[in-house]
Amino acid sequence: MLGIIIAILLLGVLLLLLEILFVPGTTVVGIGGLVLLAIGIYLAYATQGARVGHIAVSSSTVVVILALIVLLKGKTWERLALKDTITGVSGQVTTDVVIIGEKGTTVGRLNPSGKANFGDQIVEVHTSGDFIDGDTPIEVVKVTQNRIQVQRI
Repeated sequence: MLGIIIAILLLGVLLLLLEILFVPGTTVVGIGGLVLLAIGIYLAYATQGARVGHIAVSSSTVVVILALIVLLKGKTWERLALKDTITGVSGQVTTDVVIIGEKGTTVGRLNPSGKANFGDQIVEVHTSGDFIDGDTPIEVVKVTQNRIQVQRI
């Protein structure tokens, strides 16, 4: 029985470390690790007595803390971390794509954003909160760095 308790505790510690290091948020992995630790500690107290139960609690705590210290310190974490950097820019609209006053038609429904056709270009546009049905004539009222605002004609 003691071997089963040790296996349950080790599996709980492993799942808890996986949750902390690799799985974002609180997931089934972390909850499963905590449940296995609780079951292992309960079984240690119930079947082996208070002395073994205290050893199970303290050893599980020490193993988790030491493993975190070892994994988070030094080169281990650097090997796991993503080192790529993103240098691109997202969705910037320059004034040469469309200009204020330019007329076009919606490709689909704008609620309140969607696609519109200006000549031979299809671009993402936004309204001031109004919903505009598809294939409706629109006009550009404002162009900022990454946003084209339109209104129904």
